[in-house]
Amino acid sequence: MNFTTKSHYAVNALADLEYLSAYDSPVALKDISTRQGINLTYLEQLFRKLRIAGIVKSVRGRNGGYVYATSPKNITIKKIMEAVEENLDSTNCSGTSTCHFGNKCNSHKLWDDLNNVVDNFLSEISIIDLVEKPKRPHIVLKEI
Repeated sequence: MNFTTKSHYAVNALADLEYLSAYDSPVALKDISTRQGINLTYLEQLFRKLRIAGIVKSVRGRNGGYVYATSPKNITIKKIMEAVEENLDSTNCSGTSTCHFGNKCNSHKLWDDLNNVVDNFLSEISIIDLVEKPKRPHIVLKEI
């Protein structure tokens, strides 16, 4: 199991998509790229994979950009990581129990149990869980 920048960038970008979106209005990747410090070309490649996985959809036109294809509360971190082809397996055999010359290695159960813990953990966290939209304005408005 080796988490790469693909999953970090994808999760942060999708959290930013939720933060920047207002009533399902499309968000330009340029805005996410600027806020997150992610190369725009790289972000386009990630969003292509996210679109293919059915996590986001693109909106064309002058005010185009990306919106969620489904509710962000239904999009788990695990689904995002799988969409950007992150390897979430910590065993050397991809779970086939052929780690040590075709047989199960001594530590196979440890790594397989770790896979289950990580899988369950990432399956319980959604994009909504990561975003904390302010409930009120940062500046207190005085009555006139």
